[in-house]
Amino acid sequence: MGWMLALVVVVLVHQWLPQARWLMVHMVTLGLITTSIMVWGQHFAEALLKTRLGEESRPRQLARLRLLTAGVVVTISGMLPGWPWLVVLGALAVSAALLWYAAALGAQIRAALAPRFAFTVRAYVAAACLLPVGALLGAMMAFSPGEPWQGRLMLAHQIVNVLGFVGLTVTGTLLTLWPTVLRTRIELAAATRAAGGLLGMFLAVLGAVAGALIGSTLLGCAALLAYLSSFAWVAVALVRVGVHGVRQERRVPLAPFPILSIAAGTGWFALTTAGLLVMWWRSADAQMASSLVAADVQQLTVPFVAGFLLQVLLGAMSHLLPVTLGGGPRATTAALAVMSRGAVLRVVAYNLVVALFVLAERGTAGSGALFSALTLGTAEVAGFGSLSRVVLSLLGFAVLVSFVVLLVLAVRTSSRLRGTTTPLPTPGRPEPAASASPARSELPSPSGGPSPSVGPPRASRTATGPATAASMDRRALTGALLGLGSVLGATALGGSLDRSQGSIPDTAGTASAAAVTPTGETTTISVSMAEMRFTPDRLEVPAGNTLVIELSNDDPHDVHDLVLATGATSGRLQPGESTVLDGGVVAHDMEGWCSIVGHRAMGMTLGIVATGAAAGTSADGDAVAAGSGTDELARVSADMMAAPGPDVAVRDARLPAATGPQQRVTLEVVEVAAEIAPGVTMDAMTYGGAVVGPVLRSELGARLTVDLVNHGSMGHSLDLHAGRVSPDQAMRTIPPGEQLEYAITTDHAGIWLYHCSTMPMSVHLSAGMVGALVVPPPELAPVEREYVLVQSEHYLVPVGVPGSESTTHEGALPVSPVKIAAERPDLTVFNGHATQYVRSPLEARVGERVRLWVLAAGPSRGISFHVVGGVFDTVFKEGAYLLRPEDGEGGGAQALDLAAAQGGFVELVFDEPGTYTAVNHSFVDMERGARALIRVTA
Repeated sequence: MGWMLALVVVVLVHQWLPQARWLMVHMVTLGLITTSIMVWGQHFAEALLKTRLGEESRPRQLARLRLLTAGVVVTISGMLPGWPWLVVLGALAVSAALLWYAAALGAQIRAALAPRFAFTVRAYVAAACLLPVGALLGAMMAFSPGEPWQGRLMLAHQIVNVLGFVGLTVTGTLLTLWPTVLRTRIELAAATRAAGGLLGMFLAVLGAVAGALIGSTLLGCAALLAYLSSFAWVAVALVRVGVHGVRQERRVPLAPFPILSIAAGTGWFALTTAGLLVMWWRSADAQMASSLVAADVQQLTVPFVAGFLLQVLLGAMSHLLPVTLGGGPRATTAALAVMSRGAVLRVVAYNLVVALFVLAERGTAGSGALFSALTLGTAEVAGFGSLSRVVLSLLGFAVLVSFVVLLVLAVRTSSRLRGTTTPLPTPGRPEPAASASPARSELPSPSGGPSPSVGPPRASRTATGPATAASMDRRALTGALLGLGSVLGATALGGSLDRSQGSIPDTAGTASAAAVTPTGETTTISVSMAEMRFTPDRLEVPAGNTLVIELSNDDPHDVHDLVLATGATSGRLQPGESTVLDGGVVAHDMEGWCSIVGHRAMGMTLGIVATGAAAGTSADGDAVAAGSGTDELARVSADMMAAPGPDVAVRDARLPAATGPQQRVTLEVVEVAAEIAPGVTMDAMTYGGAVVGPVLRSELGARLTVDLVNHGSMGHSLDLHAGRVSPDQAMRTIPPGEQLEYAITTDHAGIWLYHCSTMPMSVHLSAGMVGALVVPPPELAPVEREYVLVQSEHYLVPVGVPGSESTTHEGALPVSPVKIAAERPDLTVFNGHATQYVRSPLEARVGERVRLWVLAAGPSRGISFHVVGGVFDTVFKEGAYLLRPEDGEGGGAQALDLAAAQGGFVELVFDEPGTYTAVNHSFVDMERGARALIRVTA
């Protein structure tokens, strides 16, 4: 209950929390699910093994729960601010609790006499031993290793935790709980045969994890296929029990919610596991040496967590809690009836909500068609905007909250009727438990209710009357219609709100075009992607024909994809890959584009022309109609007086120490969510994990070799301005997972820009892929303080604009090519953050000579560098001195003017203590963050 209520609170306030998606997922998995497994696993083990532990064992069980809870809290406390070592500590505590739990269950198995249902408890032990492995993988991800390892670890983490820990536990439990919920019997021999699948699932999990970690698609997919086959072996036995239980004649109907919810959750489990298998196989990529990146794996979060985990948990709890509360048949039956109020309505509405979200995430033509079918043709994926998602999420959330409400009511009802022995006069009371045949022996029920007895199932002696059955059928049909109606109403309301806010196209004007009669014919066109272009970029298709695009990425270096205005997408294609995209029936003109950041702005679009369609539509009509409730040119503002976030490490601005004649460095491309101003996080592309790469230093005439390693999800490159090399090789774009060697001789002094030269360069630079290389001039006099300030400007898509949420990292804002083209930066910062040197000033003392290296990294704007209260007596710009004290002219300088990609340094001496401010004297840029304080002490 504590975790449930905490989850409700987090859902309500998640938009103001960091790492909200991660937090909600892990409150369900680590909080709700793991705690429930530990509590009920112990309960089931005692019941099935007939080893009821004494009260003296309860303190140890509570200690395990407290250790688990503490571990989860510590893990969350470390993950939210980004403290990976605290995450490791929490993972160790969680692992210790589960291993303790597994050891305790193992001891109970050894102490049991003839434990015929011990296979369920053994599954608990095996599953509990897997969770520490998943915890270790999760802790490793907290260090943000980048792709391909982030994707490999994410995949292995989900396989171990969901398919291993939870999947084994749930499957083993259902072999005894499912017959109990259905109030029927299962043969011990059948249960034992089915339990053989549990061993297959365990071994398959180990194989799939190995495949994920070594990047072997063949091994991973083979293991997943074995896992599905083993699960199907168990599922066949469960289906047989279910069919018999539902057909069995009864005087008292079964409580419907546990049956429907558990069945729906198990179905989602099988479908999502199969989906993972298909996704893994289709996305195999030899160049990345990895099958799935983290963003791909995260597509499975909704069906695994919302579809499978929550539904199985709530279904099981709806049966177990009323039965465990006890109080007599009357109290138990009444509590079960309360927990099943509106069962069909709740299950139908919730599963439709989950299905629509899953289909919307897939973005394929087939998923779009199924989306429309589930909404009875009243909605399309293209119209599933942000407000539609909010309204539908609230509906699903209301269904989940109803469980908590009904649970409270069930407890009150059970307490009120506790001890009452008079049978209920209405349907819903428990039928008398059938006595076991003398030749048969009964095993205790894991829920404390009717036993999953050994022997063939037997029918109840008294049948449900026709009137009662008809009434139940009518109630079920009414509930299903109400559930469907609530979802249709929510999507209609959300779509209306989206259109009124301009966040999706209003399709009313194109309704006539959409009504084109399909011809049944197919138009197949081959399209090549290379050099930021689709070839051909105009596809003529007879209206009513089905369009099939044979798509190939012929770009030697970069990743591309194709997204149609209908929502159909090819997925990302690595260089040399190809696929076939089903564009569906072409009813009107529409647009397609590459969704890789910046590629659409570079002109990577194509138009699909429906020849013979009704007049009034155009190839880019959808794009024109797609307005926005928020202007994309609206500025993303930040509090320039606030401190950086708690997880922001202030960049050391000191110039690195001198290097020798030979230097080799590694620059790793990593795509991260990076704060660039208080409360403003950018979906960043970086060298080394931080906006503005590390400051490099080389000496005149030295040899500098840079090893560029691309851990990103798209192509990247490097341009070292200080070198004289052919761009064809050294500056070529390398795909994800590859690396190159870039060697130069630093023959000229100055502060040189290095940056990504992959098109569109403005996007990659604005996303953080810039840095400085300092080569001091000869005989440069030593100074007491020497700092480096790199100015960069950043352009972000505002919240609320379509596309603002389509980022790799939740809560981060993507780069806006529209603002770059309009030269409308949101922030102009020093060394990657707007306020880091306002809250943590640079240091100096009175009388000390301070040298400030300055670089205008762009991508587009220069700088007029000035220190308020100071005068420069030395100015070095672009390889030459403009001013030196020994010139004898008595001159001074007030500003160092640099265009984009230019650099230099200034020197000054502070005569008085105080706080001085280094600024871009183009004050509009200073007010956007180009400011650093210098604290001078006596």
